Amino acid sequence: MKYPEFTLEHLLRLTDETGIIQHARYHLPYRATGYTTDDNARALLAALNAYQITGQREALPLVQRYLTFLHYAQLPSGHFHNFMNYDRSWADQVGSEDSFGRAVWALGVTAASLAGRGEGAFAREMFLRALPWAVRLKFIRGQAFSLLGLSEYLAVYQEAPVKSAAATLAQKLLAAYHREASEDWPWFEDRLTYSNAILPAALFAAYRRLGGHELLEVAERSLGFLTNVMWHGRYFKLIGCHGWYVKGGEPAPWDEQPEDAGCLVLAYNEAHRATGKTAYLKRAEAAFEWFLGRNARGESLYDPETGGCHDGLTENGLNANQGAESLLAYLLSHLEVTAALTTQQGQVSTSG
Repeated sequence: MKYPEFTLEHLLRLTDETGIIQHARYHLPYRATGYTTDDNARALLAALNAYQITGQREALPLVQRYLTFLHYAQLPSGHFHNFMNYDRSWADQVGSEDSFGRAVWALGVTAASLAGRGEGAFAREMFLRALPWAVRLKFIRGQAFSLLGLSEYLAVYQEAPVKSAAATLAQKLLAAYHREASEDWPWFEDRLTYSNAILPAALFAAYRRLGGHELLEVAERSLGFLTNVMWHGRYFKLIGCHGWYVKGGEPAPWDEQPEDAGCLVLAYNEAHRATGKTAYLKRAEAAFEWFLGRNARGESLYDPETGGCHDGLTENGLNANQGAESLLAYLLSHLEVTAALTTQQGQVSTSG
């Protein structure tokens, strides 16, 4: 399948001088919904990857904008706000663990990727301020998002407190798996809900930095379970958000969310990086192609007219809106697959 040209058009449309607007009505920014740390952290990752992978110079000012949003969102304690009103007032006292984890993820990647630059140093300061709270997180998705950030940070900065925190978070994920997993349900919880693949993705990332056979074994087993649940022979059928998939029940068929496809792409690419198995790269491509019409309805969620991504795949077709979360899932997936395929082609060319 020929992939669309990568474009920042819709990212620029949703972004103002403060950050990225949370929702859209159709493809237009829905300003009344304001901003979130969740989305600005993901936008930071997307802009950073676009700058590094595609070389688009226009992405660097976006990196700076989203990074300074996170700085404004960070509390003196190291925690973060999440919801900001359009008038830049905060709508919460402190954000969710998911938003904290995504912020740590984005800051860890930025600190490592832009080491030696002011942006990298700025991100590193915020990352280290947040670090003590990462090991105190109670919920596994926040733990997994944070672990991804710690793992990327360790690629450049071999600091004992960060390595210790990464090991603690990895053990917490393993403990959750061992509490719940059974032979026919090798998973971390008694249900599949949102961002499921982020859990094995974090373990693959941690394995690359920490080693440990158990991290790799649980990562592969749990990702294999997700694959068995969602792979329908030619395409992925994601867990619907209206009911999810509770152990002993049936997967909810609708609505399928772009965020879940994006997490699958990341998980398969992390698996490929950890193991070198090309089968994982093929799965990553198939998960990305869910956005492009390789799905249960045969409809493309990516909109070439706007450069945006529809907010869901429903029983009746596409959700008409094209908000930040969906767009960022698409952009990050596009960049992940592009980078992986480029690396593979380079390796084949070198070996040949």
